[in-house]
Amino acid sequence: MAQRKQQRYELPPYTEGWFQMGWSDDLAIGQLRQLRHFGRTYVMFRGADGRVGVLDDVCPHLGAHLSEGGCVRGNSVRCPYHHWAFDAGGRCTDIPYATKIPVKARITAHAVVERYGMIFMYRNKAGTAPARDLPTMDDFDESSYMRPAKYEFEVEIHGQDIMENSVDSPHFSAVHGHDMPVNTFREVGHELRVTQQTSVRRFGTTLRARLEFHLIEPGFHYVHFPEMPGPAAHVFSSIVPIDERRVCHRLSLRIKRSWVPGFSLVARQFLLWQMMKTYREDMRIWQSKEYLPHPVLCEGDGSIMKLRAWYRQFFDPDEPSVRRLDVLSS
Repeated sequence: MAQRKQQRYELPPYTEGWFQMGWSDDLAIGQLRQLRHFGRTYVMFRGADGRVGVLDDVCPHLGAHLSEGGCVRGNSVRCPYHHWAFDAGGRCTDIPYATKIPVKARITAHAVVERYGMIFMYRNKAGTAPARDLPTMDDFDESSYMRPAKYEFEVEIHGQDIMENSVDSPHFSAVHGHDMPVNTFREVGHELRVTQQTSVRRFGTTLRARLEFHLIEPGFHYVHFPEMPGPAAHVFSSIVPIDERRVCHRLSLRIKRSWVPGFSLVARQFLLWQMMKTYREDMRIWQSKEYLPHPVLCEGDGSIMKLRAWYRQFFDPDEPSVRRLDVLSS
């Protein structure tokens, strides 16, 4: 029997805002998928009109899960139990054996936006309409980039720890063998922007790069590489809680097209290798590390506390600022 190890996360588990639920080209017309996020399940589907809907996964009739054996019919998702059907707005559109649809035959529908080849859902604790529009990415022309490389990782960690990693300068040297990067911070509204100057020894030479982090929300943030060897790169990131102990981390990496035949493809392969190498090095530590609400810091560690202060604004309201979460790992 696996030994259970108790860790402490003195943080609310969930945040509010926009979160990536998947990629547009992974959900064809007539398909549905079960989503497991925020300690519950949702059903996501694409109707005949191409519109994507995300609904709570429980039929209000007798409690069947739409994602467990349900199907898409026209612009609605049909329950497997008695074939009640619901559209992307959560309205019941058909009960095959009834002459009248009950007024209360509705399911909570969530705001969905498709942009940049991705599907986003707005989530807040109250289940109300979005408090703000889906963010945008500055100076981003999707057509100027190659097809994105898509990654989806399930990690046993709190999302704040993953975002801290980006501004934790000393770990780039200790864990990844890079030179110590230099970070410059500035706040733009509720967004935190970080300019990072970094370098690494590869192929007998020093490769230098400038990274621009746009930390907008836990579920919507990105970094672009305006200065680097080869074509410019862009990485979009969305951290979506699965439950109180795990997150789903979705990443989309893009490389700008080059007029030199094959150059972008070579640069893409190198950057993918480098990024996945560093990610797996980090994951090895993430899966077992403890969260310390009051860490002992030294000169050079100040960025971590800046990130924590910024992240705090997205926690579910009415949650205590410090709470203990029992995180179990085998």
